[in-house]
Amino acid sequence: MKIQKIKTNYSRGITLIALVITIIVLLILAGVTISALSGDNGILTNASKAKYATELSQYNEELQLFKGNKVLENMDFEEGSLISAENSLDYNTKPAEETGNIYNVIPSLEGSHFDGKLEVIKGELLLNSQDKSEIEVAQSVGIAVNPYEIIDGELISSNGNLLLMDDTGTLRLPETVTSIGEGAFSNVEGLKTIIIPGTVKEIKKNAFSYNTTLERVIMEDGVEVIREYAFVDCSNLIEVYMPETIISIGNGAFYSCGNLNNIEIPSKIQIINPLVFSSCANLSNITFRGDKIETIEREAFFNCSISNFEITKNVNSISSTAFSKCANLDNFVIKDNDNFIYESGLLMTKNKEDVIFVSTKYLANTTEFTIPNGVKNFKVDISNLSNVVKLNIPETLENLNTRYLAINIEEVTVSENNKTFKVYNNSIYSKDGEKLIFCYSKDKNIEVENAVKIIDEFSFKGATNLEELILPESVETINAQIFSNNKIKKIKMGKNVKSIDPMFAFNKEIDVEIDSKNPYYMTENHILYTKNKERLVTINYKIKGKFVLDNNVKEIENNAFYNQTGMTEIDLGENLEKIGGQIFYNCTSLKSIIIPQSVKSIANSAFEHVQNLKEIIINNKENAIEGAPWGCPAGAKAIIWNGI
Repeated sequence: MKIQKIKTNYSRGITLIALVITIIVLLILAGVTISALSGDNGILTNASKAKYATELSQYNEELQLFKGNKVLENMDFEEGSLISAENSLDYNTKPAEETGNIYNVIPSLEGSHFDGKLEVIKGELLLNSQDKSEIEVAQSVGIAVNPYEIIDGELISSNGNLLLMDDTGTLRLPETVTSIGEGAFSNVEGLKTIIIPGTVKEIKKNAFSYNTTLERVIMEDGVEVIREYAFVDCSNLIEVYMPETIISIGNGAFYSCGNLNNIEIPSKIQIINPLVFSSCANLSNITFRGDKIETIEREAFFNCSISNFEITKNVNSISSTAFSKCANLDNFVIKDNDNFIYESGLLMTKNKEDVIFVSTKYLANTTEFTIPNGVKNFKVDISNLSNVVKLNIPETLENLNTRYLAINIEEVTVSENNKTFKVYNNSIYSKDGEKLIFCYSKDKNIEVENAVKIIDEFSFKGATNLEELILPESVETINAQIFSNNKIKKIKMGKNVKSIDPMFAFNKEIDVEIDSKNPYYMTENHILYTKNKERLVTINYKIKGKFVLDNNVKEIENNAFYNQTGMTEIDLGENLEKIGGQIFYNCTSLKSIIIPQSVKSIANSAFEHVQNLKEIIINNKENAIEGAPWGCPAGAKAIIWNGI
């Protein structure tokens, strides 16, 4: 009995193994069968494609028959005049009393798979679909395809916007598009050439922003307006053709297009807006087709490679920062213009009251720079003049932009007759001593003079060794980026500070100590809040990973999370009500954000320059908060309403 029992178990074991193997084989065969049936080239898929092809061919035949009958009815019938959809039918010889729709043109369409997806435009059948199989079939039988979401002529940001791109990366938009929506082609991959037909009147904000594969942009006659940041940071863009119909190019439209070498400005343009070609590092040739330019705004050509610039006859205003960081620029051709002069390396207004540009090349060996007497406004960039260690200010000077002063300055003199500035203890002050304008002390520890009420922008840029700053009780206002170029670690503020710019520390890791008696501000865990903690002003440390907002916070100020590149996620809590402008500027690791139901307002620029932000989930009813997509480069496709 014992031996028999062993044999029985062995036999059962063999049976179980065989069963398992059989099941595995059946599963493999089933997988192969399913794949053969349903894969991209599967039997079922191919059968569906064949069925679609048959249907579409039949619909096209019915359309041709309809057009043929209309010719027989009236020889004046024009095929290109035929337009028809679910609720419309129109053509040039249509009797006034006739009504109808696409089912009159294609009777067998009603109730079919393609019902609601087909229309007749200019006498030709058009398929509206984002289904790749349907698109492939339609193209194989010669039917035009529209995979786009177009609302009132505007091409909306959608994942289907590249479906008609050819194998070379070229895409020509259909003539049904009259405007390219916000973020329509932002941050997409593969698009190399875009051809924009003249039916498109407007290219909206961020339309092609952060597109790293785009190389050529061809705009045809008819395109009129390019909005702000439309092509920002298209790093491989090498060619842009703008037609003569262009009347406006918005702020920062081609900002940081680093490979753009040549540009022609259409003749109707009157204003070169701020930052339009800023940081186009290889831009060396600029041609104006006409002479209607009147104004060149701030940082329009910041850090470009131009060596020559033509000032045409109607230019009457040029920002003093228009050509900042243009280290190669040393020649201006002034044509029939009585508003400007260029001499001794300085571009100035004709009356010599305003300095517009100082040539770095012309003054490359200068250690002492003297602002010419007669100049009232000196807001120009001389930061590239690293050799300059002494600055002389004349009696006439009234305005000085310290952002662009050379950081190596060790000595400053001010004319005794100057009514605006004075120098004391290695610093430039306002004449009354209430504003600190520029400190060039090289000490590590600096204590500001009593009586100072305002710490001006970039005021410690020249204090290159600064580590600890002590402000007196008299200080009331601290402006932006006061520590733009030093090693600051700690700042002490008194009880009377009542206005602090969120960008005051410019994203530096800094220990902020505020007098406990200050009624306006407080700090906690290196975060600056208003005293009641309801408003977050700024973060004074580098965030890594997730940030959780304190539940007391109801408002986040502009630029609060500026350049927090290590922040991957943020929890905005349950009580936040207001989100400021550009709060996540250059937060490159932030890809998704959830907006709680408590939020009532979001600034129009809240998500500007958050180049990798793909998803903004709003726990509220659709359009409960105005202004979407609030500057998000990805546009409408990034907005997800998740409310009841």
